[in-house]
Amino acid sequence: MTQIEIDKEEILKGSKWIRFLFMILYGFVINFVITICIGLAIVQFMFYLFTSKPNASIANFNSHLLEFFHDSLAFLLFQTEDKPFPFKENDDASNEDEGEVIEGELDTDTSEETEEVKE
Repeated sequence: MTQIEIDKEEILKGSKWIRFLFMILYGFVINFVITICIGLAIVQFMFYLFTSKPNASIANFNSHLLEFFHDSLAFLLFQTEDKPFPFKENDDASNEDEGEVIEGELDTDTSEETEEVKE
């Protein structure tokens, strides 16, 4: 039989243990998110039952939950090294052009100014 060499330095790398802690954390959070999703599915069904259409606000929130669930599961299954929310960079914010901020003053009381000019 072949002996497997174990590199002690590789096992003790801090980045690997930090990822392990994040994996445990996100595992618990995914469990909580599933419970929330089941509750929201029941509430959404009630909206559908009484109004014949789903609630738009809940549907919007559900899309965010699905994105978080997908990102978390991809991180847990080593499909990506990017951590999910709140460590994930917002793609929408990076695509927006930052506008230039111009400061100005608005003088709403011009009647005093015209009186001073007349004098």
